[in-house]
Amino acid sequence: MPYGVYLSAAGANAQSHRLEVLSNNLANVQTPGYKPQQTILQARFAELIEQGEVSPGLGGADDIGGGVTIQRSQTQFDQGPMKNTGGETDFAINDDESFFVVQRGEERLLTRAGEFTFDHHGRMINPAGDQVIGSDGKHIQLDPTKPYHVAPEGRIQQGDTRYEIMLAKPKSQGDLTHLGGNLFKPLADFDLVPGNGRRVVAGQLEQSSVKPTMAMMELIETSRMYEANVQMIKNQDNVMGSLISRVLQS
Repeated sequence: MPYGVYLSAAGANAQSHRLEVLSNNLANVQTPGYKPQQTILQARFAELIEQGEVSPGLGGADDIGGGVTIQRSQTQFDQGPMKNTGGETDFAINDDESFFVVQRGEERLLTRAGEFTFDHHGRMINPAGDQVIGSDGKHIQLDPTKPYHVAPEGRIQQGDTRYEIMLAKPKSQGDLTHLGGNLFKPLADFDLVPGNGRRVVAGQLEQSSVKPTMAMMELIETSRMYEANVQMIKNQDNVMGSLISRVLQS
C-alpha cells in the first residue's frame, strides 16, 4: 500500500472511532448521571523508527510520521446539572468524586445516578433492578408493610432502624472502567465517604454532563475530517492509477 494511502486510512479509521464515541455521548444526553467519553488519538512514528532501525530527528522521510493510533477513551467526570424531580427516593451527589454502589449479580458497580425506588419486597433498586448497597455493606431492604421517611444525606428511617446509602470514593478516577450508560466497574478498592463528608440531596437527580451543543459541533468537525481523509485516499488512488496507465503506455 502506498505510504500516503496508509496515513490517510489511519486518519479515517481514527475519525470513524471518534464519530462512534461522540454519537454515543449524544445518545446519552438524557441519561441521568452519564459521563461523556473523550477519544484519545496519539501520533505514531514511522514503522522503521518504531522498530529501532532508524533514529528519529534525522530529517529523513521517516520523520514524516506513521499516522495516528487510537488510545483508550477517557471519561470526563465533570459534575452534571441537578434537576428537581420531586421523587422521594431520587438522590443526587453534590460533589464530583463520590459514587453510589449497586450490586449486579456478583459484581459491585458504581454510579452517579441515584434514581432509586423500593420494589414490592422492600428492596431499594435502580431502574435496571440492581440492588442498592448500604454503608454497612448489605443490601438496603425495608419492611414493605411499614412506613418510612427519607432523612438528610441519603439516609432512610423506618421505625428505630436507619439505613444509609453507601457512598464510594475511588482513590483515583483512573481506577474506573466505563461499562456504558451510567455504570462504572471499580478496578481497585475504594474508600467510603465518612458521615461528615456526605453531600447527598434527596428529591434531585444529577443529569448527563454531556454538553449537546459542544458535542454536536465536535461531531460535525469530525465528520468533515473523516470525509477529508477519505477524499485523500481517492485522490492518491487516482494519481497512482494515472501513473500506472502512463507507464503501461510508454
